[in-house]
Amino acid sequence: MLTSNHPRDILDVTDGIDRVMGDRQLYQRMLQRFRRDYASGALAAERALSMGDYGTAQRWTHTLKGASGMIGALALHAKASAAEQAIRTGAPTQREALTALENEFVRLLPLLDVLLAPPADATVAPRPLLEDRALLVRLGELLQNGDGAAVDLVEECAASLAAILGDAALRQVEAAVNDFDFESALTALKAATMMPPPAAEASARHGL
Repeated sequence: MLTSNHPRDILDVTDGIDRVMGDRQLYQRMLQRFRRDYASGALAAERALSMGDYGTAQRWTHTLKGASGMIGALALHAKASAAEQAIRTGAPTQREALTALENEFVRLLPLLDVLLAPPADATVAPRPLLEDRALLVRLGELLQNGDGAAVDLVEECAASLAAILGDAALRQVEAAVNDFDFESALTALKAATMMPPPAAEASARHGL
């Protein structure tokens, strides 16, 4: 389960797109490469550290720091920076830093799976922009888990949701959410968007 109230805390798509001067296709290719290169999370650094190969572990975390920053995975970037520093200085918190790094991968990789998944049926509904999909995925996950944070998310992101769903569909979702009828709200959301499964489902499907 993602712990943030907004997917931007895990992956700031707008920041990533800005870093490549608005080239969305390039940014999507970067996400695909990142997902492929870091499919095993922090395992490479953990193995290097276990073998006493501190140089490799430090280089790996340094490379991850740059790659995560470029795609806008700012929380992962911060944890990679902390892990690199701990390994470089021989701090006793090295293992703890890698555990924090792995925990951030657990949040990020399922979200990437959802964002990069092809639409189930491109003729039924156009694929939303990546940042729109991230918002829908987060809301869907909160509703599926019966999490009261869905109420706050709908209120905070009402303008964005209205642009994505349309006013009529948003009113349906809002009414159900405000009654804490999360099941009906999720049904209305799926009907309005043909949305992909929440990240929790994607995580289970990909064995993460």
